[in-house]
Amino acid sequence: MKQSFWLLVLAFFLGCTPDYQVSDQTEVRVVVDSYVQPNQLEELDVLVVLDTSGSMSDNYEDVADGMDILRADIESLTLDYQFGYITMDPSRLNYIGPYDSSSSAIDMLMAPSLLPMTMLEEGFGATYTFLESEEGLEFRRPEADFLLFLISDENEQSAISADLFYDWLHDEFQDVNHDVVAITQLEDSECGYTYDIGEKYEELVNLYGKDPIDICEEDWSVWLSDSSYLTQLRDSIVLSESEPILDSIIVYVNQEAIHNWTYVEETNKIQLGFVPDHGSVIEVGYNVYVN
Repeated sequence: MKQSFWLLVLAFFLGCTPDYQVSDQTEVRVVVDSYVQPNQLEELDVLVVLDTSGSMSDNYEDVADGMDILRADIESLTLDYQFGYITMDPSRLNYIGPYDSSSSAIDMLMAPSLLPMTMLEEGFGATYTFLESEEGLEFRRPEADFLLFLISDENEQSAISADLFYDWLHDEFQDVNHDVVAITQLEDSECGYTYDIGEKYEELVNLYGKDPIDICEEDWSVWLSDSSYLTQLRDSIVLSESEPILDSIIVYVNQEAIHNWTYVEETNKIQLGFVPDHGSVIEVGYNVYVN
């Protein structure tokens, strides 16, 4: 998100406002990355898209435990929430829900196992199909923030690319905050085998500036609730361009320059020394060399 005040800031920051500059005969380009902390939660819809193929049957308990823990965290922020669960097979789409503050712990714990077994593992396709369906339109509330969980021990198998799905989600939820969490098999997974890495799920959450959760991590159900900025405010931003010119970096919070930050080269991100409040606008301006 680019803020209008950068037109003034960049004049100070870089001395002038053109897109390209020449410094010591080297051309550089101005980049501005930003994000907005979500406002305090009022309404939240949580959609869990679950792979229910045979290899996933031993993960249902972890899913149930994780969602129950997440619900406790959400209830510290708002009681106006609902959970829905769907399968990953668009051709045999099944939905159960909604579960809300009136649902018992037993309801939440039983939910994943109530979905039928399916064959296809098309998390992107199933999400799209459901949200465009009559049941999906009934589940989704226009004013509610939206949190999507994609949970599978195999790669996403629909024809939809991560980039295309990312763009569709941003168009679909442009009027509310939304976030995506992927729980899948990673290249260095604790599973001990790497025959089907969840590469497309990893690509998707990387576009949201974070990493997927390893489905074979022993305690993922416990720290699941920390995986979304909708329930946990962000204190870092991954830069959109690699190899920023370090001396050129400037960080603003609510249009005021701050100095309590560090650049983490390994992950190409700006780490703040504090957590900005709800609704804060965080912006990072910097130069990169033009090849």
